[in-house]
Amino acid sequence: MAKKKLTDLGVEALKKSGARYDVMDAHTPGFGVRVGTSGKKTFILYTRYPGSSAPTRRELGEYPVMSLAEARDKAHEWHKLIKKGIDPRDAEERERAEQARKRVNTFEAVGEDYIAYLPSRDRNRHSEQDEREIRRELLDPKRNRWVKKPVSEITDTEIGELIAAIRDRPAPGQAYNALGHVKSIFSWAMWPERRAGYGLKENPTRDMAPKHFGLAKTVRTRVFTDDEIVAYWSATYRMKGPLGPYFRSLMLTGQRKDEVSGARRREFDSGTAIWTVPEERFKSGVDHLVPMTQVFAKLIEAMPKHNKGDFVFSFSAGEKAINGFSRAKQALHDAMLAELQRTDEGAELPAWTLHDVRRTVRTRLSGLRVNADVAEMVIGHGKKGLERVYNQHTYADEMRDALMKWEAALRRLRILPKLDRFRAKRIPLEPDEPASNVVVLRAS
Repeated sequence: MAKKKLTDLGVEALKKSGARYDVMDAHTPGFGVRVGTSGKKTFILYTRYPGSSAPTRRELGEYPVMSLAEARDKAHEWHKLIKKGIDPRDAEERERAEQARKRVNTFEAVGEDYIAYLPSRDRNRHSEQDEREIRRELLDPKRNRWVKKPVSEITDTEIGELIAAIRDRPAPGQAYNALGHVKSIFSWAMWPERRAGYGLKENPTRDMAPKHFGLAKTVRTRVFTDDEIVAYWSATYRMKGPLGPYFRSLMLTGQRKDEVSGARRREFDSGTAIWTVPEERFKSGVDHLVPMTQVFAKLIEAMPKHNKGDFVFSFSAGEKAINGFSRAKQALHDAMLAELQRTDEGAELPAWTLHDVRRTVRTRLSGLRVNADVAEMVIGHGKKGLERVYNQHTYADEMRDALMKWEAALRRLRILPKLDRFRAKRIPLEPDEPASNVVVLRAS
């Protein structure tokens, strides 16, 4: 078996012959190149491998796909493994399995696993909102450049850069939430039953805190002024399709934006003038009753009857509910500002969120001397503790009275249309009680 110091030029110059032959390297023990009858050149390592009683040849790689330097380095690595009693073939198989696992366990894949877990998390009442925020800020490749990266290779620096970028958009509130979500994802992935499967050895978010990014949880107190309520109501008539009625419904009822947007025809009972938000769509996991006032009842009645589904607020003939309100909310803000500047050219409109509409309704109910417990139930803050267990009264009478006071307050702002006369019918709202004194509204 010929031996010579292999060089790039020497390997390139090797020619095929009538039979295959090996040229061994004088520099690295057992390392050489085999030339086949077709002229194919393959780097080899001839040595005794763990578990073998005699030396054998194994291929390292094909020339020129693998260079001489790469092949020699690989031969050195194999020698090191063999000295440790490790078969290089086994080591490479484990490495291939590890790389395959990494390809599967990207941050995107782990994020999807976490989203699937969200609805089952104990006392989690925000799973849908959490999912939207995770998909928007963490799983969107346009916003997160490491979303396709193996989760075990993501560094705290990369995470910090993403959170800082969100903060500097500027969106400090979204940055605060995104940091909370990414910390939750990694903490969940580090649970013992998952850690090995994801290949995680440490949590890169362990030492991250909002204060490191100049972030803090803020308690919003924004409520609309009378002028802003008037501008809001007028601006809704500039919105396309179901958006105007949707935004007016938020102001009339004080309900959460998703509870209103996902409303279905089947949830509205014209006989009792009650809108029932079913437990699967309600934050507290119970049915929520919303008594319908005159304006709200007429608004729902006036919405188109769709033929593809029964979502009330829909751009797809009732098949899907409206969603993604960022652009619509910005358009509404701009229209509100234009309304304010019609009477005051220098008028400004401070930033607001759709949740501020809900807070406005709740605040105004207190101003109308509505009992605090009733006002809380109107906006869907249910009973708590023993009250929830032992007090099964629905408070539909009291909530209807509160919403009628709110409607009267809006009427005093001269933004509600003139209504037809309504006639009242007394009905029992609870099976175990006599007929209540609740006024149920019907168009005459």
